[in-house]
Amino acid sequence: MGCALYNENTLFGVLSADALEPGVFDGVEDHIFQTFAAIATVALRYETFIGALERLAQHRGLVASELVNEAMQRGGQMLGESPALRELKRNVGIVARSDLTVLVMGETGVGKEVVARAIHAQSQRAQQPLVYVNCAALPESLAESELFGHMRGAFTGANADRAGKFELADGGTLFLDEVGELPLSIQAKLLRALQFGEIQRLGSDKSHRANVRIIAATNRQLAEEVKAGQFRADLYHRLSVYPLNVPPLRERPEDIAPLAGHFLDQARMHLGLERVSLAPATIKALQGYRWPGNVRELEHVVLRAALRASADRGRSLVLHADDLDIDADFPACRRPPPRRRRRPATRRWQGRWRIFSAG
Repeated sequence: MGCALYNENTLFGVLSADALEPGVFDGVEDHIFQTFAAIATVALRYETFIGALERLAQHRGLVASELVNEAMQRGGQMLGESPALRELKRNVGIVARSDLTVLVMGETGVGKEVVARAIHAQSQRAQQPLVYVNCAALPESLAESELFGHMRGAFTGANADRAGKFELADGGTLFLDEVGELPLSIQAKLLRALQFGEIQRLGSDKSHRANVRIIAATNRQLAEEVKAGQFRADLYHRLSVYPLNVPPLRERPEDIAPLAGHFLDQARMHLGLERVSLAPATIKALQGYRWPGNVRELEHVVLRAALRASADRGRSLVLHADDLDIDADFPACRRPPPRRRRRPATRRWQGRWRIFSAG
């Protein structure tokens, strides 16, 4: 005995009952079975709704966790008015209006993550999540699961279904930091996701689409990595639809003063100080340093100087050049001593030596 279950004129399921002996259902009236069918329809309907709500709540919880991590990792603003930074801001405003994939390049500490956040904030996806992935911290064995998710039992330790970063960023932006560190095996799967917009969880035979805007960042020269066979050429061209180069701090000394002032404001709030300022000689000393660690190094130097000075001079202070103590704390960042000019043995070796810091 059985009947179809309909919900708002849509076939929803089937209710059936089986008996081992014929004639058992002869005494069951139709309206009684219809009542059970109605109860079964309501039960299935609400079970479906509850399952959908549970999945939505789980997704929102994961997104909320990502947003909390994002807030904790939040960097500063794009501060400064140097010509190089103004040009960068102009390009950020141009590409933010589109959904083009952006490759942000620059040395360590220049603020590539800040640029990515600025692009997302000025885009039409600003109200959706910006999900951060540190590709350098992904073990090769877990990178696919982290990016695309996995099904229960897909591998040892996969005790439940898990959404990947692509699913969490659906409708928003996925920021792939240090994308040049991805192993080649994961690069091929990432390429497919960029080409077709489809992702497939590890251990699943079904694929689904993800509406994600990709922003990637690297401190490597990916064009050279492609020539060396360390990075896929097709993935490089997919990522560098709109490349952005973030200039190092030594090329925009005009931005050092406003950046240092911003970090001083942060130090004042974190340390509970009343007033903190920079002496003119301090600003000149900051502008005369080459900053191999770029903006991140400047932030650490200023915060450390404010902390040390507040321990000796109270809650209202002026930072002097001696408070910076850059060379003592960063011996690896000292400028090389001047070299004595030596007459070359032959004309073949005439020329200048160039010294590169390991930025």
